[in-house]
Amino acid sequence: MSLDYRDPRRREVLKGLAEGLTAEIQFQLRLYRRQPGLLGFFGDRMVVERRIIRTARYDSFEGRYRIGGQRVQIGYYDSAEEALQAFCSLSGFILADLAALESGRYYVAARVRLTPVKMVAPLNIITLFLPSQTFSSPWLEGGLAP
Repeated sequence: MSLDYRDPRRREVLKGLAEGLTAEIQFQLRLYRRQPGLLGFFGDRMVVERRIIRTARYDSFEGRYRIGGQRVQIGYYDSAEEALQAFCSLSGFILADLAALESGRYYVAARVRLTPVKMVAPLNIITLFLPSQTFSSPWLEGGLAP
């Protein structure tokens, strides 16, 4: 699956990076199976849930932007726009391996949480006294292509 976060507030990431701070984005993905017949009354069944976390920072020594994931380096970018696009996009992610014949019974729900300035411990205690600096998208649903 692919997901692209296009909220105008994502520009705030570049401001924080220019000041030497780190940004974080979380892609939360859920795969649901539609329940047929009377079982549908109890709601659809969540099959799998994944949370993909990425961080971004500007390396002033190298003059490049670094995008990292959970235990992996995503890439280095010279351009702020390219870095922002890579940071706010998720492409080619495999949530689950489903048989093509059953894909019509499944759908994906996705949400994005953006933190333009990620505080590190013990400084993150400051966030308790400040207005929320995390932006969340609503849950969006989409069917699977066969």
